[in-house]
Amino acid sequence: MSRYLKILLLLLPLQLSSVTARADGGDFSLPFDFPVLFSGNFAELRSNHFHGGVDFKTQGVIGKPVHAVADGYVSRVTVTPGGYGNAMYVTHYNGYTTVHGHLEKFMPAIERLVRERQYKDETFAVDISFGQDEFPVRRGDVISLSGNTGYSFGPHLHFEVRETESNELVNPLFFYKNHVRDTKAPKAYEVALYPRPGKGSVNKGTKRCTRKINGTTIGDTLRAWGDIGFGVKAYDYMDNTSNNYGVYRTELLVDDSLLFSSTMDRVAFSENRLINAWVDYEAYYNRGEWYMRSHLLDNNPLRLLSVDENRGWLRVDEGRLYRVEYILADIHGNVSRYKFYVKGERCDIQQINSRAAQYFRWDVDNELRDLGMRLKIPKGELFEDAALRVERTEQPDALSDRYNLNGVTHPLWRGCELSIRMKKIPAEGIEKCYIKYVRGRGGYGVGGVYENGWMKADVSSLGCYEVAIDTVAPVVRPVNEKQWARSGTLSFYMSDSETGVKSYKGYIDGHFRLFKFSSKNVRLTCNLKAEGVSRGTHSLRLVVTDRAGNETVIEKTFKY
Repeated sequence: MSRYLKILLLLLPLQLSSVTARADGGDFSLPFDFPVLFSGNFAELRSNHFHGGVDFKTQGVIGKPVHAVADGYVSRVTVTPGGYGNAMYVTHYNGYTTVHGHLEKFMPAIERLVRERQYKDETFAVDISFGQDEFPVRRGDVISLSGNTGYSFGPHLHFEVRETESNELVNPLFFYKNHVRDTKAPKAYEVALYPRPGKGSVNKGTKRCTRKINGTTIGDTLRAWGDIGFGVKAYDYMDNTSNNYGVYRTELLVDDSLLFSSTMDRVAFSENRLINAWVDYEAYYNRGEWYMRSHLLDNNPLRLLSVDENRGWLRVDEGRLYRVEYILADIHGNVSRYKFYVKGERCDIQQINSRAAQYFRWDVDNELRDLGMRLKIPKGELFEDAALRVERTEQPDALSDRYNLNGVTHPLWRGCELSIRMKKIPAEGIEKCYIKYVRGRGGYGVGGVYENGWMKADVSSLGCYEVAIDTVAPVVRPVNEKQWARSGTLSFYMSDSETGVKSYKGYIDGHFRLFKFSSKNVRLTCNLKAEGVSRGTHSLRLVVTDRAGNETVIEKTFKY
């Protein structure tokens, strides 16, 4: 029996003595019985999504007992090689469901059921739902052990609070803000000014201008005319930790009038990709910088944001100084203020040629055709009008030409349909062909279906695409093979750089044995003792298949 399972079996359900927090009629206790710190907070800016919960630090180790935060029942568990890794969902009677991610172990009874399902289906990844009467829990019960599984790069507990009826994510700090010390206000580092396309100018130009903040202001006065928007790069901080966090509330005032505010209270999963409409996507895509816009693009229904009648855009139409102020606050009430001026200075504003053949409007269905490419962007997928350009690179010996859509800085909400005409059908078969997103010397497959000489796929972003073929089997190679007998763990590096690994199965002496895969270090491992393999000489057969049907088979004898 593992050390972690022993802890779970020996620990009786504990009732936490700490005072519970309360919000919206529900109350939760802490998931740990030690003082808590956070390494991440709610709605922090992430690639294509908001951070859905808070990350509890676990004192740098795995195996900390995780307690139920309120009465309820375990309604679901999932095991995945990435994402949340081992995750547990607990539905509570107060109207909320909590999600616990990156766990090392579930409670013993659920751990056994997961293992049974993995062996029944001969798969590592599982998703199991439970009824209300199967695994009831009381506040304080030990329900799991914290870990570092999935796409986690350090021991911690990812913790979400979801409204059960709507499945919307709610800020957990509503319940836990009294359990952490926070006397530090958010801090802003830079501001940005955005001329509205065709309607505004900053410093007599059409490009974004940024300025670093010195203390509580910027060093000079920017000149503008017409409609301009603002943005800010800022982070929050807490006591007793060096981590930075997302800002809970941001306000933008001009001449003491509120133009914009953002409040990180709750978010729906369908709103996640709207983060790309809120942030300066070009700055993030090209330089990894997060600027939060303080104005709305034409198509941005994100509920976290509130604007005035001009959608947060400032109309500069007088030759005077406009007093601008940012107010940043955290959920504990710590506030910081930053003030600067914008000078109204009349100038000519460059107009947009909205009649150009490749000018796409966000509020209508759009279709772009080239000699061998078709792009269909439905109404509402763009966040603003966009002038797209297609650059075709002829590839005489390839399956298709390459098409570079210059819209990489024009993100999509959900996606669009892309079709590329094929020049030939390869001898290896059409089933091995796919549409490839090309970036630099690399890229990745986005799938594809062949129809009458065209390869068609749904893509979630614009960029550079071509039709490619995957005839290369996944790469599978032993890691530290000489240490297998001593460590009792078989380890392999496994990857597929084209269409990706679809499935894998491992057999020892002809019997299925569970191999676990971690996407963060692309390692496939089998703990021989845990999987019931006895000491001696054994035969291994490992079969790995990619999404194009290419297969790698490893057969070898090993000693344990």
